Amino acid sequence: MSFFDKVKDASDKAGKSIQKSYQEQQQKSAELKDIRGAKLDALAVEYMGGYGDGRKANGIITFYQNQTEFSAVMSTKFTIPNSQIKDILVEGKDEVNRRVTVTRLIAVGIFAFALKKKSKDQESYITLELIDGQEVILFVENKAPMALRAKLAKVISSVKQVSASHQVVSAQPQPRVSIADELGKLANLKEQGILTQAEFDTEKAKVLNGRTSI
Repeated sequence: MSFFDKVKDASDKAGKSIQKSYQEQQQKSAELKDIRGAKLDALAVEYMGGYGDGRKANGIITFYQNQTEFSAVMSTKFTIPNSQIKDILVEGKDEVNRRVTVTRLIAVGIFAFALKKKSKDQESYITLELIDGQEVILFVENKAPMALRAKLAKVISSVKQVSASHQVVSAQPQPRVSIADELGKLANLKEQGILTQAEFDTEKAKVLNGRTSI
């Protein structure tokens, strides 16, 4: 193989490698888009605390159709499925102080924000109430609660719909196993010698009477 052929061969391999890498990246982006769903809104916020062990940090909260993400450069990052968010509250400092107890603030490590002496009308707090009882609190500067509430109205509605749908699905009773399946299972146990004839007859009677114990 000549020198020029070797150069061409190396160039072809490099091109294929770049193309493969690009295709893989595109696939990952498409998969992530499917997981997230449509982007609803994004805000610059200060994460105060309340979720896991994430540290207080300035970053961006992004609401997607299926999940909510917080990201800070070189710091706290987390993703919460919208199915786990029971409600989203947008309040002023006084409202938060009245609603959230001091004990609760200390427990989630965000007591400091309640002690701020300066209070502006153009300040808001977003609270993500999770179904497991956690309260994720975010501070938004230069946004009045009423204006921010209006801005996030569609976000709040969408997230609550996802959560409600998830709860309905979770609450649906599991389909009952048919009598034929239960009798077949008992017959197999009897054939394997696990159940005696007497035990088989007893369990069979329970199945037929709707009192299955297996």
